[in-house]
Amino acid sequence: MANLGGKSYDFVAEDGGSILDKAQRDKLLSNCMAPQSMTLKKGAQVMLIKNIDESLVNGSIGKVVAFMDEKMYDIYHEDEDGFQAVETMDLNEEDMTESRKKLRAMISKDLAGTTSRMWPLVRFSIADGTTRDLLCVRELWKIELPNGEVQASRQQVPLILAWALSIHKAQGQTLERVKVDLGKIFEKGQAYVALSRATCQEGLQVIRFDPKKVMAHERVRSFYDSLYSVEEAAPKAKDPAVVGRKQVVAKDYEEDFLKAANDAEDDDDALAEMYG
Repeated sequence: MANLGGKSYDFVAEDGGSILDKAQRDKLLSNCMAPQSMTLKKGAQVMLIKNIDESLVNGSIGKVVAFMDEKMYDIYHEDEDGFQAVETMDLNEEDMTESRKKLRAMISKDLAGTTSRMWPLVRFSIADGTTRDLLCVRELWKIELPNGEVQASRQQVPLILAWALSIHKAQGQTLERVKVDLGKIFEKGQAYVALSRATCQEGLQVIRFDPKKVMAHERVRSFYDSLYSVEEAAPKAKDPAVVGRKQVVAKDYEEDFLKAANDAEDDDDALAEMYG
């Protein structure tokens, strides 16, 4: 960001909710992917942190190409090719002058006197190899009770800077191209979370790989050891050694796991081990 030229634009979140104590509300929002404040420039590499539709999802990577308000975006949308041609200088001198005059006239006519907020226009890379532009206005994140009461909420531009991010922050993302550094893996399942962000092997690069750091929890190992194929199921069902013995199924495993998690919440030593 520091190496990018041009003007900086600051985006500060609007936080709300039924909890009025700021410290308590900030604690609830501490795990929200949307930052409380963010600075962007033209050329910044960003990641979308909200599902918009089928092609623009949580994890889509893009680059800020401009800043404009919603009225200007409507004009841009009407003549996207003209805007892009002027932007990339992909015209001869005569056509460039004509396009600039046309765009200037459209903007002067429709935007005279406007003081609307400027939002980042992001060009995202789509899985099929094309690009798509999106004006990123504020989106809503909220933490609510089962009765619908919103305890804390945040309205913010659905973007984060995306030159790099931690494995923890990447959880849930879908990345077309990802370079994964496994040199500081320290927890069971962490390598899996990192590697499974990639949608294909061709788009994945791994550095500092160490097989010893690819670890699985014993409960996970036990669960997978208990599974068998459909072909094996019929003979096993008739095997006298199996008849009468309780089989481990996913539902039983899930219930045992939830019970263990609930027990751990009441165990200070377990919590200390888990969170440090």
